[in-house]
Amino acid sequence: MIRGLILFYLNIKPTHGYEIQKFLQMSGSDQWAKIQSGSIYYALTKLEKEKFIEVHKEERTGSRVRKIYQITESGIEEMRRELKEELAKPIANVGSFKFMTYPITGTLSKEEMKVITRAHIKDLEEQLTYWTKWKDIKTKEENRDLEYLSFRMTINSLNDQIEWHKELLNHMDQYIALGESAKTYIRSNDFSEISDEMMDTNGDDRLQYLEKLKGEILKDPDNAVQNIDKIIDELKKQRK
Repeated sequence: MIRGLILFYLNIKPTHGYEIQKFLQMSGSDQWAKIQSGSIYYALTKLEKEKFIEVHKEERTGSRVRKIYQITESGIEEMRRELKEELAKPIANVGSFKFMTYPITGTLSKEEMKVITRAHIKDLEEQLTYWTKWKDIKTKEENRDLEYLSFRMTINSLNDQIEWHKELLNHMDQYIALGESAKTYIRSNDFSEISDEMMDTNGDDRLQYLEKLKGEILKDPDNAVQNIDKIIDELKKQRK
């Protein structure tokens, strides 16, 4: 991401890293695109080594020498490649390790999870305040352009994340029980013995199986292993 942005900027005019950094800060792009200022200078050094940019001239400001970079012909090609790659990427990642839940709830103590989750909710709420403020400044409800949609998408995501973590916080005992049952199930089974035929299910079958699995664990954690074994036996019979 940062490489494409630097090359884009240098394709407009030769400049130095500090100007690019100030532009990102002024426009808010350092927050919106999650770009750290230190990464700009690292990327400039790397791009120069790769000969995608070169030193146009050097300027002295007091005791410091500032390098002014310009893009090369190969850099223009690299810029186009980087930007095509960025356009093809999803805006937000789909899926998260947290969605598995049980490795976390089956390992960390209740107090640890409470402290971490509360702190994370506070951080998410601060981000939500920031993004909501800037949405109100920069966009109008009647405008359905990309800028408005970008703000709405981010704000909706933050609200969803806050709700997810509050659910974990409010029903932590339930999810701790799920984590413990998952550990018992893993301890009691050798998954390498599950046949390829059993694993070769379509998406709907697998989803139904997982939902039933989760339901049995939550309903009766103490007998989760026995109940899950029954589900597997039922699945085997259905495949005969």
